[in-house]
Amino acid sequence: MKNKDFLMQQRKAFAQKFKDALDSKDEGQIVEAFEKYAEGIQQSLLDTFNEIQATTDSTILAKRGIRQLTSIEQKFYENVATAMKSLYPKQALSNVDLTIPQTIIDTVLTDIEQNHPLLAALNIQNTFGSVKWIYSDDTKQLAAWGQITTKITQELSETIHSLEFSTNKLTAFIPVPKDLLDLAPGYLDAYVRAILGDALAYGLENGIICGTGKNMPIGMCKDLKGSVQEGVYPDKEKVSLKGLDVTSYCAAVAKLAKTESGKARIVPAVDLIVNPQDYISKIIPATTVLATDGSYKNNIFPFPTNVYQSEMVTEGTAILGMLSRYAACLSTGKEGKLDYSDHYQFLEDNRTYAIKLYGTGRAKDNNSFIFLDISKLEPLKLSVVLENQAAE
Repeated sequence: MKNKDFLMQQRKAFAQKFKDALDSKDEGQIVEAFEKYAEGIQQSLLDTFNEIQATTDSTILAKRGIRQLTSIEQKFYENVATAMKSLYPKQALSNVDLTIPQTIIDTVLTDIEQNHPLLAALNIQNTFGSVKWIYSDDTKQLAAWGQITTKITQELSETIHSLEFSTNKLTAFIPVPKDLLDLAPGYLDAYVRAILGDALAYGLENGIICGTGKNMPIGMCKDLKGSVQEGVYPDKEKVSLKGLDVTSYCAAVAKLAKTESGKARIVPAVDLIVNPQDYISKIIPATTVLATDGSYKNNIFPFPTNVYQSEMVTEGTAILGMLSRYAACLSTGKEGKLDYSDHYQFLEDNRTYAIKLYGTGRAKDNNSFIFLDISKLEPLKLSVVLENQAAE
């Protein structure tokens, strides 16, 4: 495919346009963002095909993003191509088995983890067709001592929770040009994975960080105990953080060391999620020191911290917490099929398709994350103290 730096620039541009479109709730802007990004991916694959179409070397193909398909995946894409070429694609799609193989979703999740460190750290679960997930909040409860005949007094039911996500749907529009349908199934797979992967990644990041809870995940910045209006959770009250010195920063981290019920918990390390602009203009100046050898040492935090950049975080704010305390899952559902739509036409000679996935997520308790205001975060200042000693 094209130069990786070029594709990375395209991905960043898509991320910003996608974020702006989601914030505006303008469906037209969302479609336009997909259109512009899809154009670059389409041309990249066509260029790759023209360059290496004669090769069957799996190693060379893999380096260009064309992977070896399973027999089920091969059949799926062959059916997709045949249906898309039909004069009546909607009917053709309904007459063949076009359920997305779970292996494709697994591969997409792997691709996402490679390109999106935040989502990789979240360890999103593929629930393989289920639309209900049962999980534990990891709350520790002590067993109660007593006589052998004493009734059991400790129940663990309060630590077990379930998430329903059949009503939470994440849809990715995929404009498929007819030129791609004439290529080998591996190329169509690379195209679908590229569009689906980045669309899902940024859609998931947006939902996980700032989702309202209404037909989407409950974001890390949302107050689980707040007043829910028509299914929408309110933002948490922001905690102002003006410095990353040991006193200020550890005071913020200490808020995570208690559960919402007031019980103490160990916090071995924390995760900080910031906007890329804030990372450069605020976090780096606040965590960088000049070493004695003349070199700069950055990411110097007074408490063990992993920093993640995400365009989905609004500038001037940040999320501080423990990613292990966020439960997230994704599934094709039992009806996870490829759907045809003629409502949108991205380009001439294109047909538009949509892949629908079910997913959800929420913090395991209300004290798992803190919503920070870092708009007034100050650069790191080193103070030097001189002590005078009386001459003997």
